[in-house]
Amino acid sequence: MATETEWRRRWKSDLVSCPWQSVEVDGNNYLIKVKFSEESYEALITDLMSFWHEALDGPSLKQRIEKLNPRIEAPVTKILDQIELSLAKPTKETVLSVSFKNNRDPRKDIILKITSSLAGMPFSWHFYGQMCDNKVARDHLTFPLIAMVAELLRRQKELEVLLIAKDKEINDYKSQGARTSRKHIETSLFDMIGFKNNMATSEGFEKQVKKLEKALFDQEGQELYRQIVMKHAWLRHKDDDNSLRNTVLDDESLTTIFGAVSSEPSWSNRLPPSMMQPKPSVSPTVTPSDSAAKDTEQMRREALERRLQEEMMKRQEKTKKKKKLAF
Repeated sequence: MATETEWRRRWKSDLVSCPWQSVEVDGNNYLIKVKFSEESYEALITDLMSFWHEALDGPSLKQRIEKLNPRIEAPVTKILDQIELSLAKPTKETVLSVSFKNNRDPRKDIILKITSSLAGMPFSWHFYGQMCDNKVARDHLTFPLIAMVAELLRRQKELEVLLIAKDKEINDYKSQGARTSRKHIETSLFDMIGFKNNMATSEGFEKQVKKLEKALFDQEGQELYRQIVMKHAWLRHKDDDNSLRNTVLDDESLTTIFGAVSSEPSWSNRLPPSMMQPKPSVSPTVTPSDSAAKDTEQMRREALERRLQEEMMKRQEKTKKKKKLAF
């Protein structure tokens, strides 16, 4: 199985791995994430009560470009870059607005409109989002937020231990006569309980509560979100891979067909047949029974490898279908 570093190099991000970005529209706060490719995008928008999703590519994307910006002649990649820039780094000319379109349920479909300029010409774009089920909220926001809070608490505890250790080190220096060169850089001993009490009543705590999602998904928060989602994807990949290998190893049908060879190592410790080098013969004489045993073992190995490959392909297909928007 590949190491985590090797897996990270090959891993392709999806919509769930894109961090949320806070945007204010018509005095209301929204969170939005968009996954762009060369000729497509996938977007998710939420007001923390409802979630809306849109995926657009190919002819549908080009048709909307021609409809909204008939005077602009630019490649699709340039248009997508302009949309991404308008969301990530809006200028004074960029205007965002939200409307809803559905007669039965006024909040079922959302339209997020962007108005800006491209090469000196007016540019506009509309995201048409359809309401998602609760699973999307769980996978894209609830679970990642819980994991982020847990990780931040773990890091806080690590820092507390480090501060206490630093205080011990400083006291040791002072006991040997060491002094700071300047009085104002001296620090008092770290009091964990006092620190937590001060934080709970501080002015900064009140400001953070007022900011809510704006503070959470700043640059550092977005980076932590990426780290959490990537780590979770790696753990899921590792569990799936181990489960697949155990399924193949536990299959007794192949052993029944080809027989068991107790002297051979387990499948997890054996290289594939294509990578195995032939062992030198101890004796030039090969009996018919030895040859038959080797043929049987070779068939067993090849069958196991084919089965492993087929099972991996099936699982990958199921993952693509079922977990397109899964955390």
